[in-house]
Amino acid sequence: MELFYRVSLQEIVADALTLVEERELSSKHALERIFSKVEGRDREKARGIAHAYVFEIEKWRAKIDFIINSVLRGSKVDDLDPYLANLLRIGTFEMKFKGVNPAIATDSIVRVVKERFDLAKAKFVNAILREVEKFDVERALKKLKEKDRVEWLSVRFSHPRWYVEYVINLLGYDEAVRLLLSNLRPQRYYIRVNTLKADVDKVKKYLEENGVRVAYTPVDDVLKVLDYETPVTRLEWYKRGYFVIQDLASAYVAHVLKPEPGERVLDLAAAPGSKTFHAAALMENKGEIVAVDYSYERLIKMKERMKRLGVKNVRLVHADGQNFKDERDFDKIILDAPCSSSGTYRQFPEVKWRFDENKIKRVISVQRNMLLNAYENLRADGEMTYSTCSIRIDENEENVLFALERGFALIKHPFNWGDRGFLEIGERVFRTWTHRHDCNSFFIAKLRKE
Repeated sequence: MELFYRVSLQEIVADALTLVEERELSSKHALERIFSKVEGRDREKARGIAHAYVFEIEKWRAKIDFIINSVLRGSKVDDLDPYLANLLRIGTFEMKFKGVNPAIATDSIVRVVKERFDLAKAKFVNAILREVEKFDVERALKKLKEKDRVEWLSVRFSHPRWYVEYVINLLGYDEAVRLLLSNLRPQRYYIRVNTLKADVDKVKKYLEENGVRVAYTPVDDVLKVLDYETPVTRLEWYKRGYFVIQDLASAYVAHVLKPEPGERVLDLAAAPGSKTFHAAALMENKGEIVAVDYSYERLIKMKERMKRLGVKNVRLVHADGQNFKDERDFDKIILDAPCSSSGTYRQFPEVKWRFDENKIKRVISVQRNMLLNAYENLRADGEMTYSTCSIRIDENEENVLFALERGFALIKHPFNWGDRGFLEIGERVFRTWTHRHDCNSFFIAKLRKE
């Protein structure tokens, strides 16, 4: 497929994979950047195909890299030039996962390497992909299973080894495998009705009239998409802001906080704004929400979304949630803290490869700084939700215990669905799991300043 002179699909996918890795962008945002500069009659078709490639390669990256590393014999794909490594991943993916004729897959990659690098590297890539073609993946996995069962799970289900070890210790072997499998299944979509513009039954009727079959959920203003003829983001009511796409567990946060019309609310890590705008709807646009985020670019996008959704009581502030302080205290705070995102692998497979134990420790430090700052911004007897899309106890229950030692009290909220958590506070916190609840794995605790 040609988009414009001498640019192939493989080059676009390699560009996107490299942006995802080096800039830590989502696959969607990486492709947005690339396709803002792409022209040609096949542009939209190519974008859809490229997104599917990037998403699947990120999903299966551990298994793809296992194949490449096995034929490299001694060196590792991560030691190669990042762009060259991603071209090898694309060729391997096409052969071993998409069933593309090996000669065609190899030729398309070698052409790009000749163009971007030199003949010597083109010969190297050709030799590696010829070995990939002959490589017996199932035989190699069988040997790996006999040697190291945890590493086999990591490769077979394409998850970081630390994650596999963690969920086995947390949930046991059998349930850990169920979670790994669930993370690989297609994403489940949920629709949150924007009650500033429409009611749930009206939106449900509209969706069904437009070929989208939905069901009610435990969260009053959220509908579960069962199947669809047309993607919901193409529907007119989506463009008008009558509803948004938001994960079920994420949409529960605002209901747990229960902000009232006229209150003053702070969101300390607001972008992309889903919980902020949900709170605005529950407050009927009355009162004030101060939405803080360290990313100016993401705040600009929030401003655009506010207009479409009819949100009028949000003030956007470019600041760091670890040290932001306003002139007056707040009645309520949303702290959906930056985290390892280890509960979102089904939705964002690229985040699987971004974290190790050292980086997670740094994230926990940020989370605790934000908890301390939330305490300073909250009025006496004010309430806060602390939430993450992480499965880890050290980012969740242990952080709540940290908050309790520094002046917060844990509210026993009547959670009406989901699971409870771990440690001595387990019965008073909320958790979901992708394999149990068909949404992101998530954590919520409700706290009060004493």
